[in-house]
Amino acid sequence: MKKLFLLLTAVVLFADASAEGYQVNNMSAKQTGMGHVGTAMKLNSESIFFNPAATAFQSSKFDISAGFTGIISDVRYRSLPDMKNNYAPGPVERSDNKLSTPLHVYFNYKPIERLSVGVGFFTPYGSSMNWGDNWSGAHLVQQINLKAYTVQPTVSFKICDRLSIGAGLMITWGNFDLSRSLLSAQTRSGLIAEMIDPNIVKLQAALAQAPENAQLQGQLQMMQGAKGYLESTMNRSVVSAKLQGDANVAIGVNAGILWDITDEWSVGMTWRSRMNMKVDKGRATMTTDPQAAALIQQLEQMTGSSLLPPLDRGTFNAELPLPTVVTWGVSFRPTPKWELAVDLQWNGWSAYKTLNVEFNETELGIAPIVSVKNYSNTLAFRFGGQYKAAEWLTARMGMYVDESPVDSNYLNPETPSMTKLAYTAGLSFRPARFVSIDLAYCYVSSADPERSGSYPIYQYGNPSQLTEVFSGNYKLHAHVFSFGVGFSF
Repeated sequence: MKKLFLLLTAVVLFADASAEGYQVNNMSAKQTGMGHVGTAMKLNSESIFFNPAATAFQSSKFDISAGFTGIISDVRYRSLPDMKNNYAPGPVERSDNKLSTPLHVYFNYKPIERLSVGVGFFTPYGSSMNWGDNWSGAHLVQQINLKAYTVQPTVSFKICDRLSIGAGLMITWGNFDLSRSLLSAQTRSGLIAEMIDPNIVKLQAALAQAPENAQLQGQLQMMQGAKGYLESTMNRSVVSAKLQGDANVAIGVNAGILWDITDEWSVGMTWRSRMNMKVDKGRATMTTDPQAAALIQQLEQMTGSSLLPPLDRGTFNAELPLPTVVTWGVSFRPTPKWELAVDLQWNGWSAYKTLNVEFNETELGIAPIVSVKNYSNTLAFRFGGQYKAAEWLTARMGMYVDESPVDSNYLNPETPSMTKLAYTAGLSFRPARFVSIDLAYCYVSSADPERSGSYPIYQYGNPSQLTEVFSGNYKLHAHVFSFGVGFSF
């Protein structure tokens, strides 16, 4: 029976945190308005992120840019028709996600004509999802928050007037928290069928031989009460675990090259190395309904064994990859007022095959947990343009398509990943020559109206034994608002 309860925790201890996956695409209010292009553009200090080589083309000695983004997302789930619901789709369930606010700050300094040095701070990866405590997939996820932060010192050098190179370190750290219910309706039904009902039958048979046995009568009443309680709480979470952890600092490298072929054409390329975010001592806390706690204690006394693993008594370690990213870009300036740009980005998501979670205290006897992810490498296509309508006003538009790395056979409500299609627009105002105020809006939706998928759940300690498949249709959209301010002097 212990395995039945441990099954509930087999995939609790970490989440697909979720270019697609769990990458964030909001590192500049200006470039958000242009579809997030910028690899072959000269963006002053903001090129620290988009292409470090381009910072050497900065025209001023100092450039500072800062801003934030507000992301309001809405995800909806509906179970697929099956025998359990008389082959009718289930009710629509929707997330209640809080506002996500990635930040960015850049500073770049040119001590001499051909050299620049700078530093950036931004949030390149993150995920936030809140489905509530009692939705139908609460045993997979109730709420998740993942954030990664990067500080990037950068150096850029112009080899000649039209060619520059740049490189920098990526010093990254982060944190996460994840809540998940430990008693799904399917597991409660299994507990009733495999443990409680057989014990009720045995106790009734024993009482038929000894009807005055008070101990047997008490045990039978307890089992019948336990059955009634479990049946009446099928749609309510009664035991939840919250996992929290801080990732160690990871060090990566990024590099870029920018070539001004002519006054009208520029090409660029950047590379960002893979990093592994490691959590050494994550902690878990458990919240249990008092009646459920009493029931578990009584069942443990009857069986003589622990039914729930002591998650909150130990610490765990896990590792999450931040993938290699390679981006190629082209920009075209047909007139002094117009600039068009295209970026093609490759993301090495195939590094994320499995997620292994191990408890540090072996004496607790909690087996390692292996969760299969099987992410695939992806491409993202971005296009944008800007028009300088006046010295004090620049208008921008753009769009991008971002492939999902998640196979439909592993689609999880933690990150209901879909190929994203986004449309963007933005404006910059210059109240003074050295000041820029930047605004942008982006609407993100799925390239398909909805995506159907499933997530397999295997028996704890026996990854070849499939116990449940959580399937359904997902729909999503998001509104993204960006604000930035820049200073050049």
